[in-house]
Amino acid sequence: MTPTARGLVLTKSQAACLIALLDRKDAKTEIAIHAKLDLIKAAAALQALARLGLAEQDKRKSWHPTERGKAWRFETVPDRTRRNSGSPGAGARRLLELLDRPMSGSEIAERLGLTRQRVYQLVVKLHAQGRVSFGDREHPFWLVIRAGDTTPFLSRDEERVLSAIPREYATDATKIRLAVRMPESKVEKILERLISDGFAEAFDGFQGNRAYRITLAGLKHPQHGRYTRRAQEPRLPVESDRVRKVLSAILDSGALRIRDVTNALRIPRESINALMQYLKRKRLVKKTAPDFNAPYSLTDEGYAALAEMTRRQAA
Repeated sequence: MTPTARGLVLTKSQAACLIALLDRKDAKTEIAIHAKLDLIKAAAALQALARLGLAEQDKRKSWHPTERGKAWRFETVPDRTRRNSGSPGAGARRLLELLDRPMSGSEIAERLGLTRQRVYQLVVKLHAQGRVSFGDREHPFWLVIRAGDTTPFLSRDEERVLSAIPREYATDATKIRLAVRMPESKVEKILERLISDGFAEAFDGFQGNRAYRITLAGLKHPQHGRYTRRAQEPRLPVESDRVRKVLSAILDSGALRIRDVTNALRIPRESINALMQYLKRKRLVKKTAPDFNAPYSLTDEGYAALAEMTRRQAA
């Protein structure tokens, strides 16, 4: 006799849970989410499947289909309708009112003054009713999104990269990679998407390296700041206080000859000659004319280096 000939009939909830088990979902919560059921209904359906010999729990309380459950074919009938089963209760309504943007389950619990377990129950039930969705169905507490919310949400890796990009200073992909502990090629792809979406900006940094900084839109994104490890500042092309003073003197005057720098800062001429050649090689200063005694001015990179040295000194 074939399985269908035995006339096995499952409710839609039981059938949905069995399909979730066949799709290798083994925890009650992920089974409920996969089947679009609340936790109570999912638990009842799993117990019914166990009584029918179609599902079982192992010692770790994980659910699995039995051999019979893997092979059996069945018909389905509608579940018995429970009164007010499709209406959110008071706690669920409070949660929906709060959910004006995508939020983590932890933030919801904190703002509503509820336990994580209670919020877990509520969001799974609201998901079954089609009122919320999850940024990651494997980790539903990570990001809960109200139905109809069009806020562009980021993946978990994109969230980490966005939160690692500083606002106060620009940094490079290497420093961001070290902060988020991802391969550089992956970080660069994520940075390109964040730039395309307007959450980050890129420009030429020191020594021709590309530098990145978060935008105002990135700062306002609801997922910004949930990953707290910030990328460090990139190393400056020059770092000595003497260099800072020379660059500042040139900036204050617009352009200075070597003898003017010597007189202003009382640096020996031999030392300042070598220093100016060093700064020229670093592309921080340039001559304003081809004449041998022409004054030096700051390059764009020189301006940027001086600004960053001044910022770090003040910090």
